[in-house]
Amino acid sequence: MSDELDVVEAEFVDGNDQRLPAARSSGHGIDIGGFDRDTVLVAGRPLPTAFTAPEYATGDFVISEEIAQLLGDSTVPNTERNHRARIRVFQRWCAERGRVALPCTTATLIEYVGWMILSDVYDPNTVSDYHSTVVTWQERETPGNTRPGTIQTSRMIAAFRRKWSATKTERQSPAILETDLEEMVADCDRDHRQGIGRRDAAMLTMGWHLLSRRIELAHLVPVHAELHHDGIAVRLVARKTRKDGSVFEAWIPARDDAPHLCPVRRLRAWLEYARTIRMPLDQALFRALDKAGRLQVRLTPQTRPKHRDGQPKADHEIAVEEWVELSYLSGDAVNTIVKSRARNAYRHVADLSEQQRVESGYNALLHEATAKAVTAHGLRAGGASALREADVPEDQIAEMGDWRKDSAAMRRYFRRIRVRKQNPWAAARTGRLEGRTAPPL
Repeated sequence: MSDELDVVEAEFVDGNDQRLPAARSSGHGIDIGGFDRDTVLVAGRPLPTAFTAPEYATGDFVISEEIAQLLGDSTVPNTERNHRARIRVFQRWCAERGRVALPCTTATLIEYVGWMILSDVYDPNTVSDYHSTVVTWQERETPGNTRPGTIQTSRMIAAFRRKWSATKTERQSPAILETDLEEMVADCDRDHRQGIGRRDAAMLTMGWHLLSRRIELAHLVPVHAELHHDGIAVRLVARKTRKDGSVFEAWIPARDDAPHLCPVRRLRAWLEYARTIRMPLDQALFRALDKAGRLQVRLTPQTRPKHRDGQPKADHEIAVEEWVELSYLSGDAVNTIVKSRARNAYRHVADLSEQQRVESGYNALLHEATAKAVTAHGLRAGGASALREADVPEDQIAEMGDWRKDSAAMRRYFRRIRVRKQNPWAAARTGRLEGRTAPPL
């Protein structure tokens, strides 16, 4: 017999020791083995019966063609186009590197986000938008609605944003202040193409007073802009933050204090011209016009509606709602109009010195570089800035402009105004201009 023994560690307990595994009992004689943390029992009532999964038939998984059409119509076309474009970028990137795009691994997502950051082409907001689109697409299209891990990529984007903010500024349109708007509208009045000038003046003044996005301006129809003697009742559908599809109703008052900027007068002038060219009232409010001021339709091989088999529709096969969609200006077209008016307007103030332009209150037209940087977003930023300068509460401005209450973009506009107002040197300068010195601290 060997002297080497296997020693096994053990502990002897008697049969009544409470450290033995306990039976799954509630203390009331009820077996709780099938309960989970969300189970709720009501004292004095019978126990719920066990759930038995039903047997589904084929019909339980089928929807009709008409309902499928409704489902397809539930997405916002412009948003869906942007999403598809971002997904195609990701798919091409994966194909070039031999990676699986759907469902992708967490490592693939990390590598993709890192590639975007290191490319020096995309800013942090763009990287974040593309990242969100890819993750949502993975969750929507993958069986079981799974998605790759995003903890690492979210940290990468946050670090990229900090680094970017320390060395660069976000590319953003200068705010079009009221003085800038006056000059841009004056350029519309100088336009010998009467119809185009009237259209652009109405678009500029409505966009500025409505704090609207360019695509919201493009998708307005005449029945959604009801003219009154003292203002315009506007209904905006498919606003960005209204995911439930609810309609936003706004009121734009007449500007008796500035008739040349009055959106009521400008819209009325445009609609008067629109009647002379027989513009349909159930299509876009701001239409594409040719050089002669006649209506144009964006009916090209790329935009022509198609049948489900991909074949293009003939003109007589195009549905009413498809003609409405074709009548809209694109967001890029609205942007081009605003940019063109800003550059033309700058030429009329270029002879002034920069100091004179500063004293006149120009911002977007302060110098040539700012005029070239103007986009349609400048209308939105300028209108919001003007309201905040007038001490309109931030929550009211947020509702008007369809910003979230915690919108970083909106707060960035307001922070600049607040810093400028509260700066002691600015207070001292204001005091000197009013002929008095600032009060002692």
